[in-house]
Amino acid sequence: MTDGVPERDNTDFPLDGGATPPIESILEELRGLRKSFDSKIRYDEVREGLVQSMSDELAQYRQEFHQTLLRPVLLDLVSLYDDLTQIIDSADTPPATASSLEFFRGSVEQILLRNGVERFTVEGDALDRARQRVLSTVDTPDPSLGRTIARRLRAGFSRDGKVLRPEWVSVYRQAAGAPARNGGAPEPATDATAATDAAATDATQATDEPGAIGMTNATDAARVTDGAGTENTEFADHRE
Repeated sequence: MTDGVPERDNTDFPLDGGATPPIESILEELRGLRKSFDSKIRYDEVREGLVQSMSDELAQYRQEFHQTLLRPVLLDLVSLYDDLTQIIDSADTPPATASSLEFFRGSVEQILLRNGVERFTVEGDALDRARQRVLSTVDTPDPSLGRTIARRLRAGFSRDGKVLRPEWVSVYRQAAGAPARNGGAPEPATDATAATDAAATDATQATDEPGAIGMTNATDAARVTDGAGTENTEFADHRE
């Protein structure tokens, strides 16, 4: 001790150069901790990504499974809606009965709406092969009416932007021997051309939603075509 001041003890800081100062040891430990922390962060990010991916795939599977189970029920409701519409529009149905059935039909439509199904009618008179299905044809001598809508038989229904059931229509077909549009020979309306158009229609609908159907059965289709004109043979392959 000098003048009341204790002498400095150098035992904590050896000067022989063989020992590492405490500050360097602390820095090394901090570097090691940072590396371990970075590795843990990267591991957690990868694991979180895998868990999220698996969760998304499971949610998609559940959604598709739910739609697969719900689809037949929705199609049955659409068929019920069509049957009610046919009875309501029939001239033999008493007004009181038609009024009651209209209320019931509205309830069916509300059930469809709550499940994302919307009724639609394609605008314009031109045939839309992606959203309409031809059930019958009507001969016409006017070539300008060829392949335009003659009568709308049933409304279409869509779900999530995809066609659940296409609109059913009757279209005009140029009668054999009628003048062609170019003023020359009659425009050919061969079965091969009609079959090609029909196949294109089915292919387009299949692209929109695999397994989409347009008719419940042949008997129902026969009821719809009553009074619609010539029964459709040109688009025969549209039937299911």
